[in-house]
Amino acid sequence: MDIIQDYFNFMKTATTAVQTIDTVEQRLIKNDFEEINLEDLWMLEPGGKYYVSPYPSMMIAFTMGKSRFITKGFNIIVAHTDNPALRIKPVPEIVEEGMLTLNVEKYGGPILNTWFDRPLSIAGRIAVKSDQILKPNILHVDLQRPILTLPNIAIHMNKGVNQGQEIKVQKEMKPLIANLIEDQVGKDYLLNLVADELDINPSNILDMDLYVYCAEEGLLVGANEEYISCPRIDDLAMVYAAMESLLESDHNEGINMAVFFDNEEIGSMTKQGADSILLATVLDRIRMGMNRTQEQFSRQTMESFIISADGAHGLHPNYKEKNDLTSKPVINEGIAIKISGNKSYASEVESIGAFQQLCEHAGIKYQKFINHSDEAGGKTLGPILTQYMPVHVVDVGVPMLAMHSTRELMGKQDFLDTLEIFKNFYKLHE
Repeated sequence: MDIIQDYFNFMKTATTAVQTIDTVEQRLIKNDFEEINLEDLWMLEPGGKYYVSPYPSMMIAFTMGKSRFITKGFNIIVAHTDNPALRIKPVPEIVEEGMLTLNVEKYGGPILNTWFDRPLSIAGRIAVKSDQILKPNILHVDLQRPILTLPNIAIHMNKGVNQGQEIKVQKEMKPLIANLIEDQVGKDYLLNLVADELDINPSNILDMDLYVYCAEEGLLVGANEEYISCPRIDDLAMVYAAMESLLESDHNEGINMAVFFDNEEIGSMTKQGADSILLATVLDRIRMGMNRTQEQFSRQTMESFIISADGAHGLHPNYKEKNDLTSKPVINEGIAIKISGNKSYASEVESIGAFQQLCEHAGIKYQKFINHSDEAGGKTLGPILTQYMPVHVVDVGVPMLAMHSTRELMGKQDFLDTLEIFKNFYKLHE
């Protein structure tokens, strides 16, 4: 199958962080990866392929070298599963003049005006009554159809809309779900809808953690189909690239690993986020599963390298002044190495040079990105990881436009190049 179409197929079901991990897990299982759990005893075998998902919105997958005594370290690619969105509040139904809307809150930093007038759907997870008081059953749900929309008010009633206006989430971002008819009532409408979808009794539902997502599919756009337009490119394009590269990983030495954290868009400070001891815990469990002493494993770990993969700000032709004067990544001109003097990116001269050599070895173009001196940029996973794993880290990403919009844009060639670079990174352990 064409890799671009496969990516679009992946994105159809990678709708929230939880559904993304479900989709990745299905592909890993299909490729003979074995699930292991933190509460189990790990007996890791040479050539083994494993994944662990302590929380439903994150995962760590890795492949063991075939050598009987692995001496090389970890080649790790890290990305995040979450994206800016609208989260549905408890008791969300609001009925006005027979029309039912849902009460939502903002998750992360979405570009709010891009959510209007689009087909939207709902996905997430719910807690259901069980026989164990402290362990309710958790079910995942994705309605996979456009049941919501967020209509704009006509320009005749909002004449200043094109002059720029603040959007109030509480008032203006309540998506429309239904016209109530006959004997329908608004109370528990969404709960009953979810119960019907899962074929369960509504009275058994304890709580719901649901998100609104853009239900549109990915497309190739541009006169020569040189751009990819798709929801949730940030950061699921990097999740897909790391996953696909790991699936092809076949090596004698070292350990190749893909790590998919949640909650990057809100600071990563959760148990399933990068700013936790989770990765360090898993690495220590791998040490024990390999029957290594702490000293042996520490020496091995110091031979490791991390690629922190997240979107980069591409040059926008209508806003050239927002980019740095000289380091301004252009779409389809190569993956961007992200650099920051104040260390909002973890890239340093050693890791930058190493990544440049990796790109040159693969015959792939690269660019360097640094923020305009008067425009503050965001922080990504790299600097957080170096707090817990003192190895070389480079922050990279495909140059993007419309970052944090409901539909984002990246270069087709940049996406294909990223796949090639990640595959070559894992091949270094051959």
